[in-house]
Amino acid sequence: MRNSKYMFGLICLSLILFACEDNYERTPGGETVSTNPVLNALSENEFTIEAPKDDVDGQFLFRTSWSRPRISYENGLPVEVENMRYTLQAGILSQNFAKEVVVAETDELFADIFSGKLYNAIEQLIDGDFDETQNIELRVVADYDGNTEKLISNSVILVVSKAASWEPVEVTLRFKQAAGDWVEFAVYAWGAEEVYGSWPGKKLEANTEGWYSFTVPVSRPINLIINNNGGGKQFDFISDPTGDACYEFNTEDNSFTAVDCPSLPITIRWKYIGTGWTSFGIYAWGGSPLADTFGGWPGTMVEPDAEGWCSVTVPAGQTVGNVIFNNGNGGEGNQFDVTMQITDDICFEITSGSFTVVDCN
Repeated sequence: MRNSKYMFGLICLSLILFACEDNYERTPGGETVSTNPVLNALSENEFTIEAPKDDVDGQFLFRTSWSRPRISYENGLPVEVENMRYTLQAGILSQNFAKEVVVAETDELFADIFSGKLYNAIEQLIDGDFDETQNIELRVVADYDGNTEKLISNSVILVVSKAASWEPVEVTLRFKQAAGDWVEFAVYAWGAEEVYGSWPGKKLEANTEGWYSFTVPVSRPINLIINNNGGGKQFDFISDPTGDACYEFNTEDNSFTAVDCPSLPITIRWKYIGTGWTSFGIYAWGGSPLADTFGGWPGTMVEPDAEGWCSVTVPAGQTVGNVIFNNGNGGEGNQFDVTMQITDDICFEITSGSFTVVDCN
């Protein structure tokens, strides 16, 4: 009986092994099956870009990436392909890439996109100047040697606007030595031209409060170097400034910090071009800290210069307030309000009842 059980067990085991034996072997060949690359979503899809300068790539915008397409036989075995390459294309949104422009070509699974390349691609898509915001889409097309059908990814959307054009303007820069022991300062510029002359450039003089000031002309590019008037010390300052600004310098370690600009004196000039007035006064109320900026009515009486110009200067720290031009008397025809706030140097031509802002130069 015992032997019968052993025999029965051996028979069952043999049957199981026979049932599990698989003589099927997968071999390459047959039809191929392909999956398209998947273009990954961007963390940001709205960009404002500037027109490219010459052949410069411009500003780095983003890196876009995608998955490698899978090429296999129907039985699941991979197909060995050669020279897998990718083309990143741009098209106008919702036009199904009726017109496509190549943005990048690579054998990597990513591409870095710069503003210059994208700008040029958009102008090719719209057949004209890029002035208005454009909605475009990107896709990746994969190809390899021997392939008969290109593999096309999904698309991602970009909203691209053109940056407002900027023209350089003349700006004023001011600085004060907050630490250090330089006794002289000069500014030198290099770039499009040496606007302050050859080294060491233009020597600067401080005002009574220790502030130095110089004007940067419209010449661009311009790179500024501050030095101790050729005494052997110097440091690189800023390049291509875009607006008036103030700085504190530490000439011990050649550093500088942007600070709020201190208030400046304000000069008001006016010329009488009417008839009837023989004396000229300026009064202002609502100033600070002195309420009557030019004293009590009728304010400050001024004698015109040889060219007929009257002038007063409001000291730094005093706001002007509300100005009334007058001829030393009150009433209609003898005075009028200047209906504007005065915060900078300004020049007027006036009559007995009106004013016009004019160029001070």
